[in-house]
Amino acid sequence: MLLLHTLLVAGALQLPPAVLQALDTGTFVATPAGFRIIALSHIADGCAARVDDDGAGARACVERAFSRALATKPKGLSLDDGRSGLWLTHLALILGSGHATGPCLDEALHRRVVEGLVKSSLGDPTGIAPSFANKRERWPADQAATLAAIGRFDAGHSTHLVDEPLARYRAHLTKAVDDKTGLPWSEARGVGTGKLPRGCALTFSVRYLAEVDGALATSWWTALKDHYLVDYALLVGFREWPPGVDRAADADSGPIVRGVGAAATAFGIAAARAMDDEVLATRLEATATLVGGAASRMGPGTAKAAGSTLAEAIRFQGAGRPAPSMPRPSPGR
Repeated sequence: MLLLHTLLVAGALQLPPAVLQALDTGTFVATPAGFRIIALSHIADGCAARVDDDGAGARACVERAFSRALATKPKGLSLDDGRSGLWLTHLALILGSGHATGPCLDEALHRRVVEGLVKSSLGDPTGIAPSFANKRERWPADQAATLAAIGRFDAGHSTHLVDEPLARYRAHLTKAVDDKTGLPWSEARGVGTGKLPRGCALTFSVRYLAEVDGALATSWWTALKDHYLVDYALLVGFREWPPGVDRAADADSGPIVRGVGAAATAFGIAAARAMDDEVLATRLEATATLVGGAASRMGPGTAKAAGSTLAEAIRFQGAGRPAPSMPRPSPGR
């Protein structure tokens, strides 16, 4: 434990306090149990992105994120049952980030989890694995992360497991798109507000799709900037809701300031870097700081969420370049 703490504190990773605390003691600030695996996958990716700055620290960070992730496993969840897709996807993403820092963290487990995600994806009519067992909603953004997780396994183990799930995903989303923007619905069958493309889902999706389908990521990124990017000079960010639609902030969007969504913009930083748009990434970082400051004045609940382990993990990951050994955007597959 002391060696790990020394590596992480003394190294060049510059871990935010809440991130270091999560790795060091397993304590998560204002982060619900079900979202801790997401925080840990962002931490692992952020550390893997800094492997050239501190190889030993990056490896120690990813190893500890993996250990902490296993401790968050929901009771009764089978590691090869892809119907609990959200938790398993982010575990697989952590396992995939291990390839950027050294050998596979656990090859047998990695294969087991990924093959379960492939089976679950192909077993659903939408081509989208359920994020939670026994839930009817199918979220394209969560599947984008699932595809990246499968793609990382392929990259590390010389397989092609992502090809068929990716083809299914693309085929379904040609039927589940917004006519005005050409962007995908936030829920694959239009349940609830699902026919509204949401900024947080779209920037999150682009960040992960860049690893497995450069053509689709580029198409969505272009449309996102055309329809959702707000530029007030000092305030630059992505809308949460489509142009002409103004709804209240919710747990997914985070605070919304002058139409700019905190989550859409935070995920947009990583998306911009994944798409090699460094100028925009830098401007979005400045806005994320402004929106975070505004959140601190919106009441104790909002301020706590803005300083949560999950929020700090997302910002930490977004500030790093994609890891050198991760797949990069390409014109297509």
